[in-house]
Amino acid sequence: MSWLISKSRVLVLSLFAFSLLMVGCDDEDSDSADQEVVDTIAETKANLVGEWVLISSTIDNENVASSEFEIVKQSKADFYEDNTYKLVYKTGISNDSGSNVSTSTETGTYVVNGINQVSFFNSSSDIQLKESRLQITSVARVSGKEQTQVDVFIRSDSEELQEQNNIGSDVIEEENDDSDVVNTYDGTAVISKLLGKWKISGQTDKCLKMNTIEFKSDTIFEFIQHKATFNRSDLLNYNISVSYPMPAVFSASVTKGDDTVVFDTEANCQFVKTSQVKYFVKDENTILLKNSTKVKILLEDDSAFKLVFTYSDENGDEKIIEFTYVKM
Repeated sequence: MSWLISKSRVLVLSLFAFSLLMVGCDDEDSDSADQEVVDTIAETKANLVGEWVLISSTIDNENVASSEFEIVKQSKADFYEDNTYKLVYKTGISNDSGSNVSTSTETGTYVVNGINQVSFFNSSSDIQLKESRLQITSVARVSGKEQTQVDVFIRSDSEELQEQNNIGSDVIEEENDDSDVVNTYDGTAVISKLLGKWKISGQTDKCLKMNTIEFKSDTIFEFIQHKATFNRSDLLNYNISVSYPMPAVFSASVTKGDDTVVFDTEANCQFVKTSQVKYFVKDENTILLKNSTKVKILLEDDSAFKLVFTYSDENGDEKIIEFTYVKM
């Protein structure tokens, strides 16, 4: 009988010890879960804090026109460590006559509830954080009709917005300098050598080696540039609003100033830019561009010249790259 009592005591003590162990495990699991929530909130907030830029805008599921997107894409959203935010919206239309821009600013607070779960306060629009994008939906009545506008923002430091490593594939950008260049040099003899078509030489890239320059008159040459791919940054440069993430199949053609660019994901060279470039002859060996100080042409002989492109690297240091063109 004493043996049974002793055994019962051992069993009770064992059960009590086991229950204490389970309570300890539950506490540890609870602490671990709480810490996981804290880490998740911290990670989401870290991803949110910073500057966001608009990359896509639709009205009733239709992309806005490029004349509008040129203004709208300047909109930005900033999120701060103190749980406040600021939205700066740009609206209007850009055309040859100029730009009509309207700016509105909205500020408020936010609370991070979990992974990609954020509550926004004091906003007239619906703001949602969806993975790596911020989606802002607003409803307005225009001419008696209700319209739904959806704007997509991504972080300004996103890889999608980084310039591609294609130095020389898109070298001419107008600098909006319309001042008349005073040039007294008589370049008639030089122009007679330039007239006609020239092709790039010494390149192995399948698209870059297709670049051509054709001098069509004594003031204009046509420059055709090719790139194997394009990214979101290219689309923004030419005021094209495209859904996020990028569609697998996409094509568009846009004219901006003297440039016409064709985007086509199914082409061998997905980016083709044709530019009508104004030039003048500075001296017997040098041709300058009227709207770009970063590019010049140096004649080597009657059948070859160098296209010299000056640019700044990520450290702000000036770099020079040269491409040789030969007469076709």
